Amino acid sequence: MEKSEISSVKKQFDADVKKLAGDSLSIEAISLLRNSYTGKDSQLAKLFKELGTLDSKERGPAGKELNVLKQHIEESCQLLEEQYIQHKAMVDDEKQDIDLTAPFATTKESLERLQSQGASNPVSEEVEKMLSIFRTMGFHIFEARELDTEYFIFDSLNFPPNHPARENWDAFKTAEGLVPTPHTSNMQVRVMRYFKKPPVRAVIYGRCFRNEAVDVVHGHTFHQIEGLYVDKGVSVADMIGTIKAYLEAFFEQEIVWRIQPSFFPFVEPGIEFMVRCIFCKGVGCGSCKHSGWLEVAGAGMIHPNVLREAGIDPDEYTGFAWGLGLDRTILQKNGIKDIRSLFASDIRFLRHDV
Repeated sequence: MEKSEISSVKKQFDADVKKLAGDSLSIEAISLLRNSYTGKDSQLAKLFKELGTLDSKERGPAGKELNVLKQHIEESCQLLEEQYIQHKAMVDDEKQDIDLTAPFATTKESLERLQSQGASNPVSEEVEKMLSIFRTMGFHIFEARELDTEYFIFDSLNFPPNHPARENWDAFKTAEGLVPTPHTSNMQVRVMRYFKKPPVRAVIYGRCFRNEAVDVVHGHTFHQIEGLYVDKGVSVADMIGTIKAYLEAFFEQEIVWRIQPSFFPFVEPGIEFMVRCIFCKGVGCGSCKHSGWLEVAGAGMIHPNVLREAGIDPDEYTGFAWGLGLDRTILQKNGIKDIRSLFASDIRFLRHDV
């Protein structure tokens, strides 16, 4: 056996590997290449058989070189397989990837301009408008947590241990004891602690979850915007003025408003902020349930116990908080009749065709 024979086999193998590059590379082609060089009828197999005819001095070095060649073939074939798998994955990804901003169908070989394009969900559009209004009013924006502890959701907000909101018929609970937030108020104490000391001007937005039956105006998942302002000398008049200014900017018209007493554990006193129906001007319609008034926000002066939980002295500082249900407000503003439309993924609704 000549050393040149082993070198010739390696040279020929390396040349065949280069031929497989590109579109000709496949698992079947790699398998044929491997078998042609390591199979029982291959040139390498014949060279191994010739080892027995060599004398003892030549057999060792020749066997070592053959084993190195065999390892080189196996490693090269394995590398080819990895390259093929990576290449195929990239090609598949390119075929499956969709550029949602492209004005043509990316899944077709020919570029055909789309007849129509999608639109933002009304929730996304209106949330951005709402947050923009509050930014111009000097509020910092925070996103709410969707899972939280009972401390921040209930205890820190002055909810008594036996309050019905803690029960399973009102709030969901995970196996780990966490609660999917039933209101964005869980962020009040956390945000006040973040600022460390007043003034605190913050607006929190996010999704909330309640154990509630779904119908035309109710959903188990909904959006809220929570706001709070804490400083020296903050009054009920400041609260009413802030909410009124926001609502007029959002509905883009002057409003007629009224307040009525209400109870929330984390405020004292608590109010419900009402506006005269912007659709029927107080005459009575389906949007206002023929009462002439729309309830748009629950609000109140932050309870001293909540301020203490946040490390703020209620004898020195006062503040107010409010909560707005986004989904119903969006229905009212856009004349949408069914709250389920916001989450139904109906392409006609998203295109504003219905």
